[in-house]
Amino acid sequence: MQVLKRRLIKCTVFVAASLPLLVLARGVFFGALAADPYPPSIQATGLWAMRLLLLGLTLTPLSRATGWAWPIEIRRMVGLFAAFYALLHLLIWMKDYDFDWAFILGETVGRAYLAIGLVAVLLLVPLAATSMDAAVRWLGARGWRKLHWLVFPAVALGYLHFEMAGRFTRAETLLDALLLVALFGWRLLRWARRMLRLRAQYP
Repeated sequence: MQVLKRRLIKCTVFVAASLPLLVLARGVFFGALAADPYPPSIQATGLWAMRLLLLGLTLTPLSRATGWAWPIEIRRMVGLFAAFYALLHLLIWMKDYDFDWAFILGETVGRAYLAIGLVAVLLLVPLAATSMDAAVRWLGARGWRKLHWLVFPAVALGYLHFEMAGRFTRAETLLDALLLVALFGWRLLRWARRMLRLRAQYP
């Protein structure tokens, strides 16, 4: 029964995370977006990357607060979907300029929010590449955890990128900022408690 429940949860999350892409593809190929698909596609993929990154960060606190195991079990999938949408966001933006590398480089250097967004996406690449169990064995649990702390600067830079670009609504900008502060504060508090315990053990 538990195995069936876990599979059902994972299938539900997979479908839910895929749905924005399917809706976007339908709009691009068969709907109102067909005439000029790039701006709405860039915005939609970026926003969903950000939303999924934030969702991924909430799963560990949710699991610890409730004692549920399933948030941890779907965390990897959510993170991979977030990285996928972020990379797709970057690729669609580049395709909008026909991969004119000289122009793209000039835009990235000349516009701070583009450079920030690029760094955020690049930080997600090693996280996605080392999301498998084999990477944990190869890096060691401690090394893997240290590497995956990159998710925090990636999320912070991603939020800054979209805030500077004005892609969020005011309500979402405020809610995401509050959620980020809460999540970072929770992580910082856990780190501080861990340091205090270590000092108590090894004065």
